[in-house]
Amino acid sequence: MRWRVATQLAAWLPEMRGRDRLTSLVRGPSAQYTGPLSGRLSNGMTFSVDQCRDGSISSLVSLCYRPPALAPVFSAILEPGDCCYDVGANIGVYTLWAAGLVGDFGEVHAFEPVDGTRATLTALVEQNQLQNVRISSSAVGASEGEIGMKIHRNASGLAHPVTDGSQPDVSVPLTTLNTYAATRRPPVLVKIDVEGFELDVLRGASDILSTEHPALLLELLPAHLERRGMTAADIVDNLAGLGYRILNLSRHGLSGQGGFSSNVLALTPKWERFDRVVAELKRIRFPRNQTT
Repeated sequence: MRWRVATQLAAWLPEMRGRDRLTSLVRGPSAQYTGPLSGRLSNGMTFSVDQCRDGSISSLVSLCYRPPALAPVFSAILEPGDCCYDVGANIGVYTLWAAGLVGDFGEVHAFEPVDGTRATLTALVEQNQLQNVRISSSAVGASEGEIGMKIHRNASGLAHPVTDGSQPDVSVPLTTLNTYAATRRPPVLVKIDVEGFELDVLRGASDILSTEHPALLLELLPAHLERRGMTAADIVDNLAGLGYRILNLSRHGLSGQGGFSSNVLALTPKWERFDRVVAELKRIRFPRNQTT
């Protein structure tokens, strides 16, 4: 099928101008395929879904031919026995990747409040018999309680909390990482992808950031932040107050220079793995498209 050829082509082609346009031309209208999908990811994990109407699910096929875009960050940071928090886990691409790295004695805590998306995440975890994954139905923010969510049909990755007074599609429980971690293992790495609500998550994690100094992998997309009336500088200032440095994941490797990449890594020099992780990731060229 054309979409399978396109994903193989995308995996094989180097980063270059016109790469995305070429693969989209090869993919053509068959990108609308919505049938069953199964395969084996590049780390050996498997997936099988009845239908792939959601873009996040259909993107799994490309991961049969290459690792996820941010996999080098997880591989550089996580060791067997570690604990990882995946905030905004979606269908679990990085949950599965982290689970393979931390092993049987480690833990991955995946937070996904959207029922349908979490059902796919749960199915993938069960298919791979991952006993080291804990799945939470709560959204994560700056306080506890409930919050309304806007759901985007066929685009689960765009689901986000409602704060503009519009009618939410669903109401979900809300927790903070401070509360959650108080009775559980603290994380070595926290991945945060919450469509512009990253600062809320950080504000609710001040205790563990101050005491545990976990590595933070954050999405920083201007359009999502602008919807909340904030900029990347607001997040940078918050983290700087806690001793964190922001590093870009660029095509030239890990860098503290220039504008922000779509995903950034925040580390504190107080962390015992700081020097090793920075040295390892400086050699990695990250793709422009860091969606999956």
